[in-house]
Amino acid sequence: MEVSSIKKKLETPEASTKLSIAANVLLLVLKFIGGFWGGSKALIADCINSLLDLIANAAVLIGINVAKRPADAEHQYGHGNADVIAAFLVAVIILMTGVYIGYDSAHTVFQKTNRPPHFFATGVAFFTILTKSILYRYTKRVGQKSKSPAVLANAQDHKSDVYASTGALFGIIIAQVGYPILDPIGGIWVSFFIVRNSVNIIRGNIHTLMSGAPDKETIEKVRKSAAGITEVKGISATRMRTLGSKQIVDISILVDKELSVEEGHKIAHKVQDRLISQFEDINEVMVHVEPKQD
Repeated sequence: MEVSSIKKKLETPEASTKLSIAANVLLLVLKFIGGFWGGSKALIADCINSLLDLIANAAVLIGINVAKRPADAEHQYGHGNADVIAAFLVAVIILMTGVYIGYDSAHTVFQKTNRPPHFFATGVAFFTILTKSILYRYTKRVGQKSKSPAVLANAQDHKSDVYASTGALFGIIIAQVGYPILDPIGGIWVSFFIVRNSVNIIRGNIHTLMSGAPDKETIEKVRKSAAGITEVKGISATRMRTLGSKQIVDISILVDKELSVEEGHKIAHKVQDRLISQFEDINEVMVHVEPKQD
């Protein structure tokens, strides 16, 4: 029972973010030592990456806590988009990291450094890859379970770190065997993947912040579910938008024109109850009742 309780607590957005913070503090210290004492430009750049990760983690923690607040007079649909804003900030930080790594590595290439990194830097890079791979799988699972955009963005941040540290590791190893110039070149290669990943996350979060609709398949499933109620004679319009990790539905149904207002109201409630019970992402349904014309 205790094991089950601990597992449940660990699979929350807050727990995954706090573990990410702890891991990033440890990695920041190790990369600082490995970068400056070990003489690796790739690890120094990765050290800055860990510092930015800590800022991103703080944004995620704030975002998921604000998103849980109930609706109020100023935010009548709730605070769900705080989660999305946090995810957007994480993506911007990932983008900044990628640009910095690319710039710093290119600068090092033109400096024509000849000093290979210390073997300690190799161990730090390998440990970072292992830690971030575990964090990526864990955070992604928590994000998918909670449907939290901020936690999912944090998972992608861990994935970017795996790319960054893998490039750093290969660059360090190759530099140690006689080609030190390949250490910063590895950093340039990594920066490309990080920038590309961040742009994809930013695009997705802008879509949500602009009240973007889910995919066509989801909308069609919602239409079919509502149309499956016997008293519903047709669907004239269906609109959906995403608010944080939840979705809002605005649907117009056609009913027998001979029905009373009270009967139409009951049918609208049937539609609401069915959609909310069948689709876990839907938390609000607005039903417009229209008479079906002959």
